[in-house]
Amino acid sequence: MTDSVTLGAFANGFEYFCPHCGAFFSLQYDSDNLKDTHYCPSCSADELMTTTEELLEACSANCTDPVNFYNAFPPDEPIPQSRTGASPREVKTIIDIVSRRKAEKRPVTVDIVAQESYIPWKAVKRVFGELHITQSGVTV
Repeated sequence: MTDSVTLGAFANGFEYFCPHCGAFFSLQYDSDNLKDTHYCPSCSADELMTTTEELLEACSANCTDPVNFYNAFPPDEPIPQSRTGASPREVKTIIDIVSRRKAEKRPVTVDIVAQESYIPWKAVKRVFGELHITQSGVTV
């Protein structure tokens, strides 16, 4: 690791989060030109967040489950204030299984994903609900 690279405030390694466009980012400066940024490089918004606490407050204020930003939190701990009870690693596993099964044109259901992932059924169901993952191959 070089002196000019530091890990950010978020578990995904980024220093900033833009609540307007949803972008996580970091900026790198020469050691002679250290600055803070005040604008998002994606959308130019000027209300940036630098901590998970700020992100959680924004989620609470907007009635948004923090699972939508799962990669900002430590991978093996339940996502704080999330209704899912899942950890970021579990959310990524669920998303990976769903993506793979859809690409293979195989059924995607809460039951199948819970069984394949060894993640509790309730957590899988809540992640499906919060992330608007649709089930396929289900007969009612």
